[in-house]
Amino acid sequence: MAQIKEIKSRIKTVKNIGQITKAMKMVATARLKKAQERILGARPYAIRMADVMRNLASRMGEEVHPLLAVRNEGKTALIVITADRGLCGSFNVNIIRQANNYMKENPDTVLLTIGKKGRDFFRRRNVPIRKEWLGVFPNVSYDTVLEIRDEIETLFLQEKFKNILVLFTEFKSVIQQTASLNTLLPLRFEDLPPAENKVNLVGGDYEFEPDLDTILNTLVSQYLATQLHRVLLESFSSEMGAKRSAMESASKNASEMIGRLTLEFNRARQAMITKELAEIVGGAAALE
Repeated sequence: MAQIKEIKSRIKTVKNIGQITKAMKMVATARLKKAQERILGARPYAIRMADVMRNLASRMGEEVHPLLAVRNEGKTALIVITADRGLCGSFNVNIIRQANNYMKENPDTVLLTIGKKGRDFFRRRNVPIRKEWLGVFPNVSYDTVLEIRDEIETLFLQEKFKNILVLFTEFKSVIQQTASLNTLLPLRFEDLPPAENKVNLVGGDYEFEPDLDTILNTLVSQYLATQLHRVLLESFSSEMGAKRSAMESASKNASEMIGRLTLEFNRARQAMITKELAEIVGGAAALE
């Protein structure tokens, strides 16, 4: 009897867990859809801006802006983007492992973190963190994007860092996300994505208001913010994709476990009934 009660309790617990994982899967699916829509909506703007900057640089040369300066000496800053929460499979583990390996190979690297999981990992290991941002997801506020942009511009321009890298998870599909290490600064125009319909600013006489330098300065800084925004959206989409897959797998495992426990419960119940029948038959035979 005690065994049957224990199995029933386990079945109830697993059913409750299964309901939770199904609900989390639905939430992750809805958030993933919204994040994908935001990425698709922002992509044409980023591509067209890159094309305009490329054409402007062709008129002035690529070394006219300080964010394009290539340095052979100086520190490297690494921005590590993780989630604030777990239950998303290997999403956080893959990023943290690569970041940890990079920090071991390059111990002079200055670390910046976005997300609680990465912050907590390096804090427990007493790794200095220059700047941290928490609660960035799921809304990805543009004010936060500008704050991050201003921080890395300060590192690159005022403190003369050699380069600024970002380690994030690039969204490929719902079931595929890949850790990616990209260079944010210095910006290189040859790395910018081409537009389908290029904006032709080469040739002819143009008048720029207020002037070409000011326009390029504004565009470069704005493009950096756009790149950061895209990276954050990619990371959040990857997190939701990983969470959806993890919760789907957990729900499937819960269903399979319920099936096994139900079978075990039926067997235990059948054994108990058989034992009781044997006792009744034995008692009746003793009375005769």
